[in-house]
Amino acid sequence: MSAIGHGTPLPAAMPNRLVIAGPYRYVRNPMAVASIVQGAAVGLLLTSWMVVAYAIAGAMLWNFGVRPHEEADLEQRFGNTFRRYRDTIRCWTPRFTAQTASERDPAS
Repeated sequence: MSAIGHGTPLPAAMPNRLVIAGPYRYVRNPMAVASIVQGAAVGLLLTSWMVVAYAIAGAMLWNFGVRPHEEADLEQRFGNTFRRYRDTIRCWTPRFTAQTASERDPAS
């Protein structure tokens, strides 16, 4: 976010460029995916179904409440570059198969 996007994930200092490198090459929201998986894993390790349910509820809230606004903002700010990225890279599940150059770099 800092080196490539010239910003941070924080709303007060958002990136000026669309970041599609690193983990963003495989999934559109790596921080959300990691947080949800971590929450569910902690719940499973502690055998706490309430923690697992909390992680699932957080995933649902994020997917249906936050993501649409975030992606609308990205589309407004980055236009066709974001639309190509959104159409190529999955939101929740990474794709690790071989991709063509245009799939790896939606800006091309």
